[in-house]
Amino acid sequence: MAESSVSYYSWDHFTLVATVPAKFGFTSKAHYYPKAGESCLKYSPGLGGMVTREQQMSNNTVAKNVAQTVSTKIPLEFHIADCSMELGGVIYEVNATYGPDAWDHGLAVAGGLSVSEAPPSVVETPVPDLIEQRRLCAWMFQISKSKAKLDEIEKLLSCKAADERWSVSKKKYEKRNPGGSFARSQLVGKTVKVDFRLSTEEYPSVGDTWLKFPEGWKPCLGDGLNDPYGFCTKNNRNFRTFKMNKRECTIYPNCVEQGVVHD
Repeated sequence: MAESSVSYYSWDHFTLVATVPAKFGFTSKAHYYPKAGESCLKYSPGLGGMVTREQQMSNNTVAKNVAQTVSTKIPLEFHIADCSMELGGVIYEVNATYGPDAWDHGLAVAGGLSVSEAPPSVVETPVPDLIEQRRLCAWMFQISKSKAKLDEIEKLLSCKAADERWSVSKKKYEKRNPGGSFARSQLVGKTVKVDFRLSTEEYPSVGDTWLKFPEGWKPCLGDGLNDPYGFCTKNNRNFRTFKMNKRECTIYPNCVEQGVVHD
């Protein structure tokens, strides 16, 4: 309690503005670390010794049935007792639901900002007052192996950096989502706006396990129902069934192919 009464965040800050689609929640996590030359030690009863302080400031926005825009001030420093800490980065997290059941939800780390001290020898590059970022999110479907949803379709959430046309690079090394690196002094008084959108397309969570047809996606059988991967091969084009809403299905997302009826 004594320490908390003398802790405070700096006045210098930047503003983080996030826009998320309906049924999406958003969390920003700002991480602070000791300034250079400061040890910032504290006693940990659990470890029975001294450890280096770390500080996290989280701001959480609960999902709603409508799109929403939220604004958060992110201080650039944190002070507690005789310890001065500075912002080292901000992580973005989004969560969303895709169905009525309690487990029909996904969580994704969607990049963020890396913040550091600019080297004295480097002339800082001016940044605009408004820094814009885009994240295109998509549902990645798979056949569940959990007991609660065995053989049912379940989905994972994935969010990638997008360009001005809302296109995501197909190159793996460009799909990383760091969000950019900035010097602290570059961010003072600036606004970082990150816009999230949900893709109208869904994709398999693991490549080469489903084949795409005009009517949708069909899961490959692989070496049999006990095959934990079920990769598609040139010599094996057998497919397996799965479940959606208690129905036996052969193709996603329409469940059955046109002209085919399953009981």
